[in-house]
Amino acid sequence: MAASTLAATRRISFPLLDDVVVLADAAMKAGRPQRIVPQLVANLQGLLGNVGALPAELLRPHGRTLARRELYRSPAFDYRIIAITWGVGQSSPIHDHADTWGIEAVLHGELEVVDFRSVREYEALSELVPSGQHRLRAGEVIGLLPPHDLHACRNVGTRGPAVSLHVYGRHLEEVRSYVHLDGRLYRQERVRLKST
Repeated sequence: MAASTLAATRRISFPLLDDVVVLADAAMKAGRPQRIVPQLVANLQGLLGNVGALPAELLRPHGRTLARRELYRSPAFDYRIIAITWGVGQSSPIHDHADTWGIEAVLHGELEVVDFRSVREYEALSELVPSGQHRLRAGEVIGLLPPHDLHACRNVGTRGPAVSLHVYGRHLEEVRSYVHLDGRLYRQERVRLKST
C-alpha cells in the first residue's frame, strides 16, 4: 500500500504502525477469522515491544474514561486499528466484541486481561465465571475469537498510563457489556463505543 494511502486513512501515527498495517493486510488474505487471528498474533508477537517514543496524545488518558483513538481504517479489508489509553487503575467492564474478531497488544505499560465464560444464560442475565488470566507487557499480543472473547482489562501499572493496540475485523460500534448484580450474576447491556 502506498504511503499516501496510509496517510489518508490514519489519524495518529507511532513507530511501526506501517508494519502492523502490512502484517494485518497479509493476515486478512487467510480469509477466515480462525486463520487470520493466529497468524496476526504470531506475526505481531514481540514486534511492538520497542516501538520507541509514542506520541504524547497516545499517552494521555481521557479523564475517568478510557481514551479510544482510531489509528487506521483499511480501505481494502475494512479492519480497524485502535489505540486505547488506560490511566492508572482504569479498567473495562466485562465485555465481548459483538461477534467481531480481534487482537489486543500492549504498546506501553502493562495490562491484565481476565477471560470469562458463561455457565448459564437467562433472558437478560448471565452467570459468568473467570476462565483465565493474562498479564500483557509491551510487545505481547493475544487473539480474540468469538464466542470465546468475553473478558475484562485493567491497567495494573502504578506509575503511568498503559497503551494497548487493537485490530478489529470490522468497524466495532458497540459491545455487549456485563454489569455485575450479585455473586456470579450479570446483566447484559449494549454499549456504544466512542472514539476521542
